[in-house]
Amino acid sequence: MMARSKVILLASFLLTFAAGTSLGLLISWPRSQPSRRSRLWRELNLSEEQRNQMREIWSEVMGSRRENRRALVWERDEAIVALLTDEQRPQYEQIVQEYKRKTDELSQERQRRIQEAVERTKQILTPEQAGKYEELRKQRTERGRNRRDIGNNRAGNRAAPDSQE
Repeated sequence: MMARSKVILLASFLLTFAAGTSLGLLISWPRSQPSRRSRLWRELNLSEEQRNQMREIWSEVMGSRRENRRALVWERDEAIVALLTDEQRPQYEQIVQEYKRKTDELSQERQRRIQEAVERTKQILTPEQAGKYEELRKQRTERGRNRRDIGNNRAGNRAAPDSQE
């Protein structure tokens, strides 16, 4: 009975921590950065070359932050697993899988809502604005892919489990 209580307590802690982390990531999501960035660029009157250099500088910083966070999460989870008995580990894995399933559902819902907002946005734009909007969205998607690729390449050989991201 005591072992079951420990597993429940551990699961509660992990889910609470994960929820807090997820909320923190959502609040600090880079959606607000482009407006700050473009405002900064306008106010500093940066050349295209300076903008590209600034993108490179900041993408390196953000990539290393994500890398460090992943490493810490990996280290924490490994330490927790080391505390568990052989009987508790399957329960822990079940909790981790449930967490992954729920975060995947949240991600899918977010994508659905984004797509819905994109469609609603297009409805209020002129044809010329809609074309420019699509072009900007495509560029932003491409930049996001490039940043993810850079971050994944920097992560090295030790890949964190899917449930860690």
